[in-house]
Amino acid sequence: MISIPALSVAGTGLVHSLGGKDALAAVQLGQTPVFSTPDVSSLAALLPGVSLRRIPRYARMALMAAVQALDEAGWRQKEVLHDTALVFGTAYSSSQMSMDFMDSILDNGPHLSSPTAFSHAVNNMGAGLLSLLLGIEGACFTISQFELSFAGAASTASALLNSGRAERVLLCAVDESDSRFFHCCPQYLHGEHPQTEGAVALCLTRQAAGGNVPLLQVRWGQQAEVDGPVFASGAAYGAVSEAAFGLNWMNNEPLYGHGPLAQALDVLLALNTVQTAKVNVVNCVCAAAASGRQALIEVRGA
Repeated sequence: MISIPALSVAGTGLVHSLGGKDALAAVQLGQTPVFSTPDVSSLAALLPGVSLRRIPRYARMALMAAVQALDEAGWRQKEVLHDTALVFGTAYSSSQMSMDFMDSILDNGPHLSSPTAFSHAVNNMGAGLLSLLLGIEGACFTISQFELSFAGAASTASALLNSGRAERVLLCAVDESDSRFFHCCPQYLHGEHPQTEGAVALCLTRQAAGGNVPLLQVRWGQQAEVDGPVFASGAAYGAVSEAAFGLNWMNNEPLYGHGPLAQALDVLLALNTVQTAKVNVVNCVCAAAASGRQALIEVRGA
């Protein structure tokens, strides 16, 4: 059993199939989410257009969520970003570029396959693009652990901060949907719930004494407390007893489909919940369907 010290959440960002943070707040009020293609059109006004020329869609989603979080935290200054670390969590990485690369092999043969699609299909390319475009020069990590990608990335961010290797960490989780990918890998589709896509970004620091910001703590190998709200989307849904759900939204149906990014959405929803003073503590369950390994991300109000 491993317990990692709590972190302060200085800013958040969201670009997702259900919309942005306003749409997430509407879900919190009980509205049924409406899914569509994530809107990244405003990114061109935030960063120089030439820098986005060859940036694929999944990286654009991550960039937009990251800029939102950095602006909310007040971290956009060059001297701040110079010492900021980046931890990037993804299960599927750029599934669209991966499928484009495979198509180029089928269409043109391996000798004429697309080098651009190949380079963007590599899992750690997203973190590299973000660090270059945002001017982040601290430690840079990519965590790809399927359903536990977000929990693993949050643990890595905590290790960087609590070891003193970083004063600030931008934590970003992103995943992308592609019909060709799910046609090839139908095992990643579950029931009637949509496979959503998007990006979540959190600006994290070490817990400050007397701080007035919400806290986040990762706990591995522990069970959720049944006397408080427990959010469990994605692979974790169904592993938590019905009695454990303190907030019975949508009859305990998964709110964002079954993708790994759903657990990052749970954390954002929990942060929104504790900030609106509905409850003081929310546990978010991150679970791996195959191995049964589980992590709790505890979100606590200021």
